[in-house]
Amino acid sequence: MNSIRIFLLLTIFCAGQSVRAQTRSDSSAANIPNAAESVEQLLDQVETENEKSEIIDRLNWLQEHPFNLNTISKEELTTIPGMTPAEAHAVINLRKSLRTFRSLGQLELVEGGDQIIGKIRPYVIVEDEVNARSSINITSRTSRDLQPRKGFQDSSFKGSAVKNYNRVTFAYGDRIQSGLLFEKDAGERIGDSFLSGYLAVKDWSVFSQIVLGDYVVESGQGLVLWRSSAFGKGSEAVSVAKKTGLAAQPYRSSDEFNFLRGAAVSSDLDLGDNKLSFTVLFSRRALSASEDSGLVSSFYEEGLFRTPGELGKKSTVTEKIIGSRLKFSSVADWNIGGTLYHSSFDKPIAADRLFEFSGSSATVGGIDAEMNLGWLTPKLSQVTIFGEAARSRDGSAGIIGSLLNLTRQASVAVIYRNYSPGFTSLHSAGFGERSETKNERGFYVGADVRVTSWLHVSGYLDHFRFPWRTYDNPLPTSGRDMLVQTDARVSDGFDLSLRYSNKTIETLEPSISESGHDIRLLVDRLQQKVRLTATFQPNKRIRLRGRFETTTVNYSFVNRSERGYLLYQELQYVPASTLSAEARLIFFQTDSYNSRLYEYENDVRGVFSNPAMYGKGRRWYLLLRWKAADVVHISAKYSETQYDDRTTISSGSTEIRGDIDNRIALQVEFKL
Repeated sequence: MNSIRIFLLLTIFCAGQSVRAQTRSDSSAANIPNAAESVEQLLDQVETENEKSEIIDRLNWLQEHPFNLNTISKEELTTIPGMTPAEAHAVINLRKSLRTFRSLGQLELVEGGDQIIGKIRPYVIVEDEVNARSSINITSRTSRDLQPRKGFQDSSFKGSAVKNYNRVTFAYGDRIQSGLLFEKDAGERIGDSFLSGYLAVKDWSVFSQIVLGDYVVESGQGLVLWRSSAFGKGSEAVSVAKKTGLAAQPYRSSDEFNFLRGAAVSSDLDLGDNKLSFTVLFSRRALSASEDSGLVSSFYEEGLFRTPGELGKKSTVTEKIIGSRLKFSSVADWNIGGTLYHSSFDKPIAADRLFEFSGSSATVGGIDAEMNLGWLTPKLSQVTIFGEAARSRDGSAGIIGSLLNLTRQASVAVIYRNYSPGFTSLHSAGFGERSETKNERGFYVGADVRVTSWLHVSGYLDHFRFPWRTYDNPLPTSGRDMLVQTDARVSDGFDLSLRYSNKTIETLEPSISESGHDIRLLVDRLQQKVRLTATFQPNKRIRLRGRFETTTVNYSFVNRSERGYLLYQELQYVPASTLSAEARLIFFQTDSYNSRLYEYENDVRGVFSNPAMYGKGRRWYLLLRWKAADVVHISAKYSETQYDDRTTISSGSTEIRGDIDNRIALQVEFKL
């Protein structure tokens, strides 16, 4: 309870400081950090504790290396979170009429300009011409669990308990970029750590871009090739429905499985006002997998190599990829593209189930298209249709959709997807209920409505079906997912957000027959969640946020239900322009892991933190950020979770004996 008292005293003290601060000028105060809020808005529906650092690394890179609004392309604009093709189209047309942007405020000349400014402000700058500036960023991060885990006590973990991350990046404008990354997970030895690097050069000779080293490929709607992670369903219900790819891009994250290693070369050919883009790619890298009698039984994607068993899976099979991407872009604001790759393995893959990938090679190809209907008539300039069709050896996949900016205040997304059970693309990430782009059919409708200047409503409805068995269920299943969120500006500095979600999915659950035998029934699992969030920011120095969330899980026919709740209070305080502090206290209680609630929280830059709260207990953390000098940024976080209903935490080699799980992290960034 001491931590609770300290937190409450700190809140009262800072609230008093904020009242006094209102009586004087606040011009020297730093704004409450809001970059992390935009990330949370996009990730608050993620229901996994697995690292999603690639998304965070990508957004951090965009903030550190913003686009120039006077040179940015429509494709680059639509990669900014929340931007729709119609909004990007309006920005580009305004730039043509003005010739040059002098300030971001000029975007208010287009319909919905104030909303566009809010979306792109963290990711763009306005310059008359391209100024090639060089920058060097060095990031070093160290973290560790303070409670000993079983793997260290019985020596099954071969390395130290410290997790270490180091990254160096260099950029000369947007012409030259390079980076080197090293990460050692807790329990790993130095020699078993992850090492990644890249060199990217733009506009050199006849090449629009050359990427050497580690990279990812974004093509079409992600059915053939895409980066490992993508924004999924959530309160940002419209823009996430459509993907916009920039072909080959450097890989800057620490996910140890989902990327390519080799070279990708792109070239553009001007055909009058039209453009033809061509990319050729080659990749060869060792993958980790489980092997049995010379056959690969499954890939190992966790990237942890701490125990002899995990080390035995490291780099057991080599994959070689040769591929290409062709795209024709018309001045009439439509484009069509094609993607093809051939993958081969030096060891055969053995599938243990029907429709799973097997063999030693795979070829996947697809055709994608996008069209803004403004070329038919200006009245349809707010309508964009898009789609992709792909084919692998044993199946096909297709997706078609439309984004409609109905008015300045309302936009809608409609998508239909059909991924056959036999479709297999090992490097895809299509829109859907599951991460696998296969064995799924679904119809999605998302809407975003700004009812008044102070009231915003968004949500989606998604019906989906898995026509073949999945990993969780041996039978075909179906489901429905719905979310509605209302955000209201009650007064200056006071915001309320109310969210309701309802998800029904068929699942097999244990039961007892009339004769007394154990059986498994296919039942509907209905989970409902209600979340209320209140945010109060009286000035630029302080912000208070509280949240209450509750969940109920009901299973039809088996007469079983579960409940859970989560409550937290958060304080962010900026005592000086170079220092900020954030603290959060969380209480939670659920009947089991099945009724868990996820609590996405800020962390040191580049870290994905989304712990699942279940059982009964409390959690708190303190996050400090200090700009020690213009080129030195230091951040640190301490977090602690204490459980009231258990004496051990986790299981196996990660088990902790006790009821406390605490962790500390320290990060230093040099920005030269």
